[in-house]
Parts: sequence; structure tokens; C-alpha cells
Amino acid sequence: MTRGDDDATERNCPLCDRPEGECDHLVAALDLTYSEVAAGAAFAHERELLDLVEHLAGCDPEAIKVAGGGAELEYLASLVRAEVRQSTSVGDAISIHYPEVIAALSHVLQDDGEVVTTTADSDSEEDSSMEYLWAKDPEPVVLRLVERLRELADTVEDA
Repeated sequence: MTRGDDDATERNCPLCDRPEGECDHLVAALDLTYSEVAAGAAFAHERELLDLVEHLAGCDPEAIKVAGGGAELEYLASLVRAEVRQSTSVGDAISIHYPEVIAALSHVLQDDGEVVTTTADSDSEEDSSMEYLWAKDPEPVVLRLVERLRELADTVEDA
């Protein structure tokens, strides 16, 4: 993972220097303020990606660790598990921790060695803080992640 400069005005692709939306390198634009996928190749697979991350969030954190799911998914699952222990439903617990769902999605996308990340902090209360993930060929990055999350979910369920 290579991390780009954090700059509130940076909205150009770090790979081709064209403005966001004018190039084909955007893997995902993640709105950190509203916890959503706003654009990019991941947007076309948003529901499947989020369903898989949400499914893993409801799993045993130790099973995620053993399966090699990574610290961010394990942390998310531990947050959800703690809420469930307090008599919260899994669905409500995931809703409570939706910013962490988006953070986990960001981290697993960044695990692909081809992804470069930039951020844009909100300039006012009306703007969102954004995280942009870029790659020379974004679609395969997203498809590899979908496959990885499916395999992880299958492994965790079999445990």
C-alpha cells in the first residue's frame, strides 16, 4: 500500500493528475462523514462488498483472525460481538458501527498492493471528509477483493 499526501484540496488522481471523475483510476471514493461508497469501481459492486463485510462483522473475531482476515475485520467483528453481548441484534450492532464497516472496507482495499490512497478533509460542516483509493486498473482490484471476502466468509463459516 502506498499512501498519498493528505491534502484538503487534493482531488486529482495521483496516477495521471487528472481531476477525480475524469480518469479511470478510481477504485473507490469513500465518504467518511456519511459512511458510504460514493464513486469508483467499488461503487458498481457496493452492495456485494458491503454485504460481505457486514456478514464478516457478525462472525466470531477469533475465526476471522485464524482465517487471516486482518486486524481491521477482526476489530469490526469484536465491536459487533460486544454490542450483541449487550442484547443488541447483529443488524443493529452493524448499524451502530457502520463507520467501522467503511473503515474495514478501506483497509481491505488498501491491502491490494496496487492501491494508492489520498484524502480530502471537509472544509466546512456541509462537506464530507473523503478517502480516495486509486489503482492503474481498478476493476481487477475490486474483483480480487470480492473473491477474497467470499473465500474468507466461507472459511469463517466452516470454522
